[in-house]
Amino acid sequence: MNSRFNEQSYYEILEIEPGAAQHEIHEAYRRAKETYSSESPALYSMFSKEEARELLALIEEAFSTLSHQARRAAYDQKLTREANAKAPSSADLPDFDPHGQEEKLDLPIEPELAAPPKVDTVPEGFAKTKFGVYEVDLELEAEVAAMESLDGQVLQKMRMYKKITLEQVSDVTRISKAYLGAVEANDFEALPAKVFVRGFVVQMVRVMGLDEKVIAKAYMNYYNSENSD
Repeated sequence: MNSRFNEQSYYEILEIEPGAAQHEIHEAYRRAKETYSSESPALYSMFSKEEARELLALIEEAFSTLSHQARRAAYDQKLTREANAKAPSSADLPDFDPHGQEEKLDLPIEPELAAPPKVDTVPEGFAKTKFGVYEVDLELEAEVAAMESLDGQVLQKMRMYKKITLEQVSDVTRISKAYLGAVEANDFEALPAKVFVRGFVVQMVRVMGLDEKVIAKAYMNYYNSENSD
């Protein structure tokens, strides 16, 4: 399956919560089939024909799994295992031997090893992304993190606060600047279907080093309120 879709779970593909009832799954599948039909202009404006076929196949796969009680239970267990596997384990930490540390102190130190390692530090009150250094504004970060609903202008403000350009976001995410600009401008008519918009926001937030679950949820709350008709 194309890497553009791999990071979304079956629940995200069908735009439902993990605890959704069966009738909600069926309704979500019906909506997805209508939205991503082969005649959908939004589908082919974003993806190649091969990618579009993969997405449609993934929708069928998601419905086949989540609409079947036993397969859904197995899939939920798989998601839990994957989530647990990402958490750090004590088994990953090196053993500490105080006696061994003392013994090492008596060993001669080679001249080339005596120099302290180079540490890539930033000034106090600053932080860095892969693109550069920015001055930390804890009040702004706390304010945004506490928002239950936020729009594209807030995303733009946070991107500029982090000293990241739209071009850099586009290069990393491989999302066109036109779509990224539409998200920040709240230009919903220029954006594709909802599931893709959420994916765009998740990728944008990830590049900025923010909490993707919190920020993406807040943005989608705003998106849903503006597209409730």
